[in-house]
Amino acid sequence: MPRRILGLFASFYMVIAALMPSDAGAAALDGPTAEALVRSAVADASASFAGGPFTREQTRAKVAALVEKYADITFESELILGRYWRKATPEQQGTFSSLLIPFFVATYGSLMDNAPVRPEMVFLGTETRADAFVVHTKLKPSVDDEVNLDFVVLQSPAGKAVISDATAEGVALVTTIRSDFTSVIRNAGGNIAVLLDAMRKKIDAPPPAPPASGNPG
Repeated sequence: MPRRILGLFASFYMVIAALMPSDAGAAALDGPTAEALVRSAVADASASFAGGPFTREQTRAKVAALVEKYADITFESELILGRYWRKATPEQQGTFSSLLIPFFVATYGSLMDNAPVRPEMVFLGTETRADAFVVHTKLKPSVDDEVNLDFVVLQSPAGKAVISDATAEGVALVTTIRSDFTSVIRNAGGNIAVLLDAMRKKIDAPPPAPPASGNPG
């Protein structure tokens, strides 16, 4: 299977996991809890996106419903903006959080639709790393193809287990987005409004045309 298709599979799970904190309560986080969270998120996301492709509006609604169910988009917003979250005004914080889901859908939504099937996911164990747990998995779309996909699970200040990032073949989604966003703000002299405007433009832009059928990846 072409590596492009493997990338679509990985991106599907990365995008969904990065937006899906858990409502696991304040129990102490451990390896089995972290793995159970990832299993639940993957199963829920796969079920929600079965039967696509979907329009951008439908995809946005499905992602929003998943986030609402698992809840804590404010914490995810803080993780992504980092130190600039503390520098933002309350109004800017609220605006950023409200734009985050539409931005993800506008940027990555087509990847969720373009993966033709949902591959088998094999869980390989959980590693303790500082104050987080890394759940190692492998996607196996076929006998001959596979891609490593890791989920970072930590505990939020509110005591909830949170999937804070997902990494496919060494590329971390949330870490990459955080770097891109902070670069925009830094290049604008610390003006967070410039990032918000850029997010709005991406959200309002027409969706990309679907890839031509029959072309190899």
